Amino acid sequence: MRYRGEITVFLSLTILCVMSLMLGLLESARTAGARLYLRMASDSAVSSVMSYYNRNLWDRYQLLFLEYDSEAAIQETFGRYLDFYLEQTNMYPARREKVSLSGVLRMTDENGRWLEEEIADYMKYRVPELFASGSGLLKEAEQVKKAGDFRNLYDSCRKSGRAVRRLEKAAREVENSLLEMETCKNRFSNAASDESASALKRSARKLKKEFQDFPKLVEQFEQEIRRLEKENEESGFKTVEDETAAETLGQEISACGEVIKSAKERLQRYREAETQVERNLELLEEACGYLEMEPDTDEEDDVDWDAISQCADEMEIPESENSGPKDAKKVAALERLEELFDKELFEQLLPAGTEVSGRAVSLNGIPSAGKHETGSENTGSGAMGILETAEKELLVSKYIPLYFGSFTDGTGEADAALDYEMEYLLSGKKSDRENLKEAVNKVLMLRGSMNLLYLLNSPDKKAEAEALAAAVTAGIIPAQMAVSFLILTLWAFGEAVLDVKTLLAGGGVSFWKTDATWKTGLSGLLDQSFLGETAESGQDGRNYTEYLSCMMFFMDRGVRNFRMMDLIQWNIRMGQADFSVASCAYQIEIEAEVMQKHVFFQKEEYRGTVHAAGSY
Repeated sequence: MRYRGEITVFLSLTILCVMSLMLGLLESARTAGARLYLRMASDSAVSSVMSYYNRNLWDRYQLLFLEYDSEAAIQETFGRYLDFYLEQTNMYPARREKVSLSGVLRMTDENGRWLEEEIADYMKYRVPELFASGSGLLKEAEQVKKAGDFRNLYDSCRKSGRAVRRLEKAAREVENSLLEMETCKNRFSNAASDESASALKRSARKLKKEFQDFPKLVEQFEQEIRRLEKENEESGFKTVEDETAAETLGQEISACGEVIKSAKERLQRYREAETQVERNLELLEEACGYLEMEPDTDEEDDVDWDAISQCADEMEIPESENSGPKDAKKVAALERLEELFDKELFEQLLPAGTEVSGRAVSLNGIPSAGKHETGSENTGSGAMGILETAEKELLVSKYIPLYFGSFTDGTGEADAALDYEMEYLLSGKKSDRENLKEAVNKVLMLRGSMNLLYLLNSPDKKAEAEALAAAVTAGIIPAQMAVSFLILTLWAFGEAVLDVKTLLAGGGVSFWKTDATWKTGLSGLLDQSFLGETAESGQDGRNYTEYLSCMMFFMDRGVRNFRMMDLIQWNIRMGQADFSVASCAYQIEIEAEVMQKHVFFQKEEYRGTVHAAGSY
């Protein structure tokens, strides 16, 4: 019997096709699974690599960074962990071909941006109450910005006011010279009338000196005008957003403008007087030529007294307009006060019996000594960007006093390079003394600017300053308003001296002054009795470290971050000599090439590439 095989052949072909399809689909699924497995393996491997964070850095500063010897070491470690997964017996046979490090974000990159990120991430959990209200964060930042506005105003008023005082003093010297010329000329005329050769010689020498010195005094007056113009121009470029500060700055610039205008008009008169003085000098020399006698004799036989008298009569001394200040004692007191604030007050501000730390470091080879960008400001984009920036800056400012010491913390740690670490962040000097001195001066300036705000909003104290300005100005130029601003800045500075004394003694000072918290009177300012007042130890207000933290807002972020790295590196090296922040990675990116095999196909190995990234 014969059987037909069409069906068998058909089924065989059909089953072959179905099996091919099923195996193809299965291989496709296995290949997709292999890719996923490879991704999981690489992610696990890079996570294992990131687990090698520096434990000393974490224990001391709560910072997670991967310290590595070289890029090859990272690649080798990653490859070892990746091999563990690739060597497993499973449906995903593969072997590692090559591993390369494609990117590293180090602590020192982007002006310490990744150090900031680490600090912010940690502080969000350390101080969660800071995020209770975003508006509160912005308010804090706005207060600090307002203080910065008044610091600019304070600096402008102080510089311009002192320039006005120097200008007025130069004008007074010119006017005094004119008065002295008139006196000497009268003595010269009287000596000629009396025909006294010795008296004539004495008065001639003095008169000649006044004539010769007059152009120098006029030139000095002109230089002071140019200096005031420069100060006034620089004040006009200052950015001040606060309404009160902007209004006061405008008034100060306007007052200085009036002073400059009046001074230039007076300079023109002095230039005309200078021409007359030159003529007078010629007449004086001519008169002295008629005095033909021995220098030490009084013989008068050969002297043409008539000619000498005629020369004296022809001399015209320009009239002086110097009426002098109304209160010479207050002028002297104000000058002593200005001189005091030019001196170093550091030792007088420290609590009695304070022994300043003598620790010092070398600034060679530190992170901040390398190349980094300045002016690193991250203002963000839109309202959310501004808020995020404010939040990060606030978190960093709260972190710093937790992990870096300051003067009021007492004795520094034994395993620390410097005792006054926050002061180093502000100053960047090599010794504790230098850092403390500069930090104290910066706090003094900050307190002075804040105190100026109170004075500008106190009508009574503004009136006192204006009255004193009227008493110490000579009326030669309209300097009263500009000098009143100078007095206000000196008054604010005097109060700041007491504030800083309190802060360094461990007390607190309110951020903004009130009538109840203001201590210094104008009379006490002039007699400098405030220097002898004892610092208060109360805790009402912000303390010293809080002021230092606030001042971090004014710093260039890159400079601050690199100085933090300096301290971190110095201190970690106390226990780990080879530590370097330049070898601390925040994030790594690795690319691995892997050779894979098909299970159901006989095709040769094929190459696959996987990217993995790990960060803290």
